[in-house]
Amino acid sequence: MVLSDACMYKKSNHALIKFEQGYLQEEFLLHLFSIFKIYCFMIKPGNRIELTGERKGLIKSLWFKTFSHSSFDDIWELFYIKSSDNKYPIKIIREGLILDHLTDRGLAFWIMGDGSLQKDKKTMILHTQSYNQNENIILSKELNKKFSFKSEVILHKKKYFVIKFHSEDGLILHNLIKPYIHKSMAYKIPIYL
Repeated sequence: MVLSDACMYKKSNHALIKFEQGYLQEEFLLHLFSIFKIYCFMIKPGNRIELTGERKGLIKSLWFKTFSHSSFDDIWELFYIKSSDNKYPIKIIREGLILDHLTDRGLAFWIMGDGSLQKDKKTMILHTQSYNQNENIILSKELNKKFSFKSEVILHKKKYFVIKFHSEDGLILHNLIKPYIHKSMAYKIPIYL
């Protein structure tokens, strides 16, 4: 999930992970909480409330964070470096991340967080716009090498770089991620007919 929406902090000697999802993904967030609750002081996820607009006063998103733990330090080292001013760490993508660390299950969770199945139900956009073009190229090349995809980096909405899995990748994606997709996210599984 750190490839996706989760972020990490290091406020002590060890790292912690924060998860947050929009209110429409409440069931998925609760699933993540069930996996990580042994690392949480929280007894249930918190929520953020809409402060303005049509949904004012309603839940905007749900979140939880783990406590700092040595179990998360290796993940921290994979993703974060010190900024030049040493104030805030910077999340980066390094070569070898996908090839050396991403599993089928990890891919499924990444897609549950950032995947968007297109109208043909076979083409997938992985919303990786928080990464720059070069990082997206690294991710796409390594996904292709590891899983035999034909993904490519495209410009989305004329301003963001994202990874596109074409319809011919639909069957591979389907077979890789289906065993790990939470029922609330089943709509993200590509069809293969």
